[in-house]
Amino acid sequence: MADKNVLVAIIGEDPDTKDVLYRGLKEFPIEKIILITEEKHEKKAQSIKKDLERFKIPVEFEFIINRSSLEEVFGKIRKIKEQEQNSRIIINVDTDNLSSCLALSSAFVNGVQAIGILNDDIIAYPIMKFSYYNTLSDKKLSILKLIYNKTTYPSLDSLSKDINMSLPLIIYHIKGSRDKMGLQEMGLVQTKRNKGNVEVTLTSLGRLITKGHIDFASPK
Repeated sequence: MADKNVLVAIIGEDPDTKDVLYRGLKEFPIEKIILITEEKHEKKAQSIKKDLERFKIPVEFEFIINRSSLEEVFGKIRKIKEQEQNSRIIINVDTDNLSSCLALSSAFVNGVQAIGILNDDIIAYPIMKFSYYNTLSDKKLSILKLIYNKTTYPSLDSLSKDINMSLPLIIYHIKGSRDKMGLQEMGLVQTKRNKGNVEVTLTSLGRLITKGHIDFASPK
């Protein structure tokens, strides 16, 4: 059982940020607010914090370099979720138009509540839990980690040698089969041909999983 509701919102240059934020507060009882912002928007975040003092709601800041970065937004939401383990996290995804989709996606993959505005009304999005259960095996995860450490593998053959796995098995985990999705179809790696070889690199989603910014359940 969560002890309190913690609201998370991203602050940018949207002119209606305060209105969107305050409308969400009217619909959900909030005990704490965490504002994610870039340094260039700190003044605006400080203004919001000052306004909220009359509601006696504590406000904290989390700074990011680029709020349009998938990895930064996902990583920050993941960090907040871990820090607030005994709280119910609610993300207002419409306080910043630039990062709205990233905020909603982050709520989805972390299984937390997202709220926003639809037709001038505050809505609560369904809580959905993203999972690679029974698809991301330990072997696939070890491949992701190896690629992450080297950034790019010039060929599947070199990847096969470094991980001590046969080339056909590497191809199976990358390309998949008729019955099982491979890392490429799962959107975790991308490949391209270069001078007769197949290069392989991680996608943004692949990096997020490897860095631990997304929950997943390994098969038993």
